[in-house]
Amino acid sequence: MATIIALLVVCLPLVTLGYIGWCYASPWGTCRRCAPGGKNRTCRACDGTGMRPRLGWQLYVYFRRLHRDGTH
Repeated sequence: MATIIALLVVCLPLVTLGYIGWCYASPWGTCRRCAPGGKNRTCRACDGTGMRPRLGWQLYVYFRRLHRDGTH
């Protein structure tokens, strides 16, 4: 059990930092609602572009705006 906990303690920060780097390098991902065909003009999730921001990027923008609005 201690080995599993130690492995999680080591791997979780690496996975988290990797996802943060991935979101920073490529903030846009394919839309899951339009995924098979690509650009669906009636898709409300991506406005028909076929691309939508990743969850990590959306959280980053949210907290950045929250901080900016709180300090000004």
